[in-house]
Amino acid sequence: MKRATLKEVADKAGVSTATVSNTLNGTRFVREEVKLKVYSAIQELNYQPNIVAKSLRIQESRIIGVLISDIANPVFSNIVRGIEEELAKSNYSVLLCNTDSSVEKERKYLNVLIGKRVDGLIVSSAGNSGDYFRSLEKTGVPIVFLNRCPEFMNSDVIMANNIQGAYNATEHLIQHGYSKIGIIAGPSSISTGKDRLTGYKKALKENGIIELASIIKEGQFTVESGYSRMKELMEQDLKPDAVFISNNSMTLGAYKYLKQSNIQIPNQVAVLGFDDPDWVEIVEPPVTTIRPPSYRLGVNAADLMMMRIKEKDVKREIMYMDTSLIIRRSCGCNLIKEPH
Repeated sequence: MKRATLKEVADKAGVSTATVSNTLNGTRFVREEVKLKVYSAIQELNYQPNIVAKSLRIQESRIIGVLISDIANPVFSNIVRGIEEELAKSNYSVLLCNTDSSVEKERKYLNVLIGKRVDGLIVSSAGNSGDYFRSLEKTGVPIVFLNRCPEFMNSDVIMANNIQGAYNATEHLIQHGYSKIGIIAGPSSISTGKDRLTGYKKALKENGIIELASIIKEGQFTVESGYSRMKELMEQDLKPDAVFISNNSMTLGAYKYLKQSNIQIPNQVAVLGFDDPDWVEIVEPPVTTIRPPSYRLGVNAADLMMMRIKEKDVKREIMYMDTSLIIRRSCGCNLIKEPH
């Protein structure tokens, strides 16, 4: 079916094409009776504005590129929902790319998005690609980093307070009386991995607990990594009596190993995870977790992006959002309690 043109709408309404354009875009005053004629013609002809052509003329695509490291992770799914719903309020759309935590994929997608003239980028970085992102900053495309940020960037950043969340998790285990508290940390090349390890170490130090290198394991934020690192912890001579695990995928892998090995949770080893997907409530025992404000992270990232598009010269914003400790039974608590 042939698409109606702006000129056909103008002819139908008995006005100029400029008047139709001003009616649609609000760029000039148009009398109400004239607007009614234009809208009536648009409805009758089923006219749809050519957004792509418009974006080329005004240098706007009204599209924000969103790069996520693992869309299968429920945390990122909630973040993206927050981004999408908030941007829609400003008539912006999302072009979503899943990098699988691959720096190579990330760079490929970034090049594609810049080529499509996106108005901004919201990025959960796959790794420490600071040099590459610094070159992108020079293009003038606004970038908001979400939870994972390469070092030494000048772009806006919004993240969960990962250091404080990890500190609260470790301190909760200390309050149970555990003294050999291990950690399955995320990759040190990613800010979330590094920050959660920092919070863990800080809690041990401030509570007078000796840090034991043999029960500190670095993982890769995957199920397989959680499985293998928990296996290492529980099959070595010095075994932890509790383990803080730095994300939900690794927690799932660790639980899988413990169940297959008939290791009792929390009697033989207590577990406390980071992130709070639905499955943590239905395993036995339910998992005590640190819950990041995933949806709100997405909403605030979108708000930061809109602010940056409108006011490019505003000072860089770094926003930390509080996490919640959700107490269940894997840590040794007998009752499910409300978050605090």
